[in-house]
Amino acid sequence: MGRRYRGVMLDNPWVVIPLLIALYLTVYTFVKRVDGDKWRLVWAVWLIVIVMMLTIRLVQSL
Repeated sequence: MGRRYRGVMLDNPWVVIPLLIALYLTVYTFVKRVDGDKWRLVWAVWLIVIVMMLTIRLVQSL
């Protein structure tokens, strides 16, 4: 019964995007030891990407 709805969660950008961010940041911190400035830059880039993706999705749904 639960298998039918498994794909629905991965179609939702509110689920996929935070998972991708968490994965990216985890890998990035293990590969490179980041300081505070680089950490803020990575977060800023990801926030811009998220806002752009959500805006595109909103415009397409209109």
